[in-house]
Amino acid sequence: MKTKILSVSILVALLAVPLWAKGPGDPSTSPLLTDIEAADILYLYEEEKLAHDIYVEMYNLYGAYIFNNISESEQRHMESVAKLIAKYELDDSSLIMGPGVFNNNIIQDEYDRLLTKGMQNLKSALEVGVEIEEMDIADIERMLKETAKENMIRVLSHLLNGSYNHLDAFTTQLGLYP
Repeated sequence: MKTKILSVSILVALLAVPLWAKGPGDPSTSPLLTDIEAADILYLYEEEKLAHDIYVEMYNLYGAYIFNNISESEQRHMESVAKLIAKYELDDSSLIMGPGVFNNNIIQDEYDRLLTKGMQNLKSALEVGVEIEEMDIADIERMLKETAKENMIRVLSHLLNGSYNHLDAFTTQLGLYP
């Protein structure tokens, strides 16, 4: 009887090894999240951070309150996406990156390009705001088509509404600057 219990215990221990061997940072540890969804969440965080960091720089440069107000909104967007990153135990190294620094090279290149353009003058900075929000809207709409997860849909929908509001604010401001 002891031999049988020992054999069953060894078998259970061997079967359990693959469950913990991958570690908590591996996106595949959550059977509820596809690789596309995991990539979308990480990309979205950095895209929201790009918007935040650009708007902070533009506020510091021009003192236009639109950039301060929207950068605060982008900070809340980052926090919403960070909750998804934590929930699904994704790589959270982007959460500790300093201003203007990104893991994703595409996002880094866009940040550098948009910052340079925005530094030309206030009108260019407002145009950068429009460009960022249009980029966000296109990406969020694509991401909504790639998931059926209620929590992701809720966050993405909230961010989409925010991006439309931000886009309206920037286009209104551009109307004031011929």
